[in-house]
Amino acid sequence: MEKLPVREISGEVFAYESEYPEKVQQAFETFFPKKAISRLNSDGAFGTKIVIFRAKLAKKPARELAEKILASMTSGEKEALLKKLDLHLDEEGSLYLRFDKQFAFEKNKIKFTPEEEGNIQIVLSLEAFPANAQNFKAVCQKLLQ
Repeated sequence: MEKLPVREISGEVFAYESEYPEKVQQAFETFFPKKAISRLNSDGAFGTKIVIFRAKLAKKPARELAEKILASMTSGEKEALLKKLDLHLDEEGSLYLRFDKQFAFEKNKIKFTPEEEGNIQIVLSLEAFPANAQNFKAVCQKLLQ
């Protein structure tokens, strides 16, 4: 299999006061290994407590996670993402995706969601040569076929 052109993957998810941070972390572990996850306690609007979980993988682990994410997406989801690619891909080659936190916790599986609904935010940093917006778009189109 051809090496995926993914340099790095980062992710972030929030646990709000109404949620159990342990369950949110468990959902995040559907994507990232426990040892890669950091935890930050923060204050939200109006003094609410928020726990932020973040993780980052590079090189082979990043490519493996990208393969897992792409394999979890249906052809319809990939097609919908391709139609809105300009909303998800920046000029530096970062592909922004969102996934369902509740589904990850309940089913221990990955489920892509439209950008306004996803609770788990994932960013794939892509490789292209030369590194420009047109080549990053071509890389995404190939990944999502």
